Amino acid sequence: MRIASSALCRFGFGLAASALVFASHSAHAEPRSCAGVDYNAMIVDIIHSLPTGGGYSIGSDFVAPTIQTHNIGGGRHELRVYDGFPSHCTSATYALYSHLVAVLHNNGSINLSADNLRSLAVRRSLPDGSELVDGQGPFWIFNANGAGVAAFLKHTGTGQSFRDDQLAHARPGDFLKLFWNENVGASEQGHQVVYLGHRSVDGREMLCFWGSQRQNKKKRGKGTEALYFPASGGGKVVNGYGEACRPRADIKAMIFSRVTCMENLAAGLDSMRARADARGLGPMRMSRPFEDEFLVSLRRKSSDQATLDRHYDILPAPSEFANLGPPAQ
Repeated sequence: MRIASSALCRFGFGLAASALVFASHSAHAEPRSCAGVDYNAMIVDIIHSLPTGGGYSIGSDFVAPTIQTHNIGGGRHELRVYDGFPSHCTSATYALYSHLVAVLHNNGSINLSADNLRSLAVRRSLPDGSELVDGQGPFWIFNANGAGVAAFLKHTGTGQSFRDDQLAHARPGDFLKLFWNENVGASEQGHQVVYLGHRSVDGREMLCFWGSQRQNKKKRGKGTEALYFPASGGGKVVNGYGEACRPRADIKAMIFSRVTCMENLAAGLDSMRARADARGLGPMRMSRPFEDEFLVSLRRKSSDQATLDRHYDILPAPSEFANLGPPAQ
């Protein structure tokens, strides 16, 4: 099943009134938008326009989003995004990011070339038959172990990533990598989502988010209970796209990634293309995609959180946000 994006998403912000608590944020201590645009609000609004459910799979049968470039005449191209189901966590978050790109490009807020747009398409292999792996090209960077979104935002110059264990500066609409164990790389267990807030359920703090997940059971304490909890009273957790919460105690580490400068996307994608071309051609003289060698290495080896921070300029403390650019208008 595929659902097309709309370039007419509302840009207003607002989650339905619920028990979610949004982290406070000061005007001087967080990543700044280059153009005074509240991309977090746009991301949350796009979430509200997406379907719910559709099923979840981490097997080979997951359906990646279809991202198509259409020539609409007059030298202009439009991006259309179709959600793929069943999905998994990274295919969902990549589809969401692509919806954001489509809204901004199609309404003229940013200007991407046809080559830029085509580079965002999800490909499993190259024309010569070689299979793409995690860390190669935009989708497989998103899909990689470690900090895929943080890596993509750094490579394109479209955002900033940070740690915020106290949830003092995280905002709804931040992309969020959750780690269920202490490991990074081949031995890690994690989940990629979009942060929505936190709430208390029976005296326990829950971190809430939008993403693609599958409900299951988990041993906690002396018993077994649901893996995920509803994001609001009376809600339910569905398999696939949807909002859910997880006990804060389940989470061993977090990386927040905030979109701040989509105006840089065209230049960022061009830079990735140039860096890929500089490495040379593959078999049959086919152009190779941009490759993040560190992310590729995490398919087979393990690393640590400190190394992620160094590679992708992940800020250790929100107080360092003060120097990230001009304040939002």
